[in-house]
Amino acid sequence: MRLKDKVALISGSGSGIGEATAKRLALEGAAVVVVDLNEEGARRVADEIRGAGGKAEALHANVGNPAEVENMIKFAVDKFGQLDILHNNAMRLYTGRLGEMSLDNWRKSVEVGLTSYFYATRCALEVMVPRRKGAIINTGSVSGLAADYGLGAYNAIKAGVINLTRATAIEYARKGIRCNAVCPGAIMTPPIVKMRSALPDLAKTTEQAIPMGRYGEPIEIANVVLFLASDEASYVNGAFIVADGGLTAHTGIPSVAGSGPDW
Repeated sequence: MRLKDKVALISGSGSGIGEATAKRLALEGAAVVVVDLNEEGARRVADEIRGAGGKAEALHANVGNPAEVENMIKFAVDKFGQLDILHNNAMRLYTGRLGEMSLDNWRKSVEVGLTSYFYATRCALEVMVPRRKGAIINTGSVSGLAADYGLGAYNAIKAGVINLTRATAIEYARKGIRCNAVCPGAIMTPPIVKMRSALPDLAKTTEQAIPMGRYGEPIEIANVVLFLASDEASYVNGAFIVADGGLTAHTGIPSVAGSGPDW
């Protein structure tokens, strides 16, 4: 088991990528703290991990509240005695053109999608630095590498997450801490599932834009997080790993050969 005797905390792990990651890390031996605003989802995931023979505790928390971020780190240490892995994964999405977005929605997006990553990292470092070991993984996005129509706040947040990752990595590398990010493309998380039902034409167009011709699965991102959390990634620091089916490898320009991806 690659994570035997390790303790991991994953925010936003009551569904989607966070759920898949919690279960994957637990399967590799980690004791997992499942944190989510959706208490029912967090409890379900923790119960399923325990039912499969793993160790897990559920915690309801709003990571947009600094006091609750402090508490989730304390909860992990109180329950399991230490914290080895922090996966910042929670997010809040508001869509719409930047010129039409309310200041309140912008602030809420930043509080959950960026400030909470900083503050959870800060609190985790207080536990990790004295032990001189720890792995922090942030969920970035291909939307932090390029812009999307109608997702300006999300684009700004995820770009910030990527550089927060780099800053953390260089500042704490000599204290035994590694910090990396995973940048997913279009993954079959609950928002994408809803979008496919509500906007099937958009869903089909998105799928066709991906060179692999399909959406990713949450477990495919969880596997990247597992690598970054494990000792196999002992010399990987300040990196962001793109897992998008080849989406960002394409310039977006139509084929000059007059044919599509199957030519």
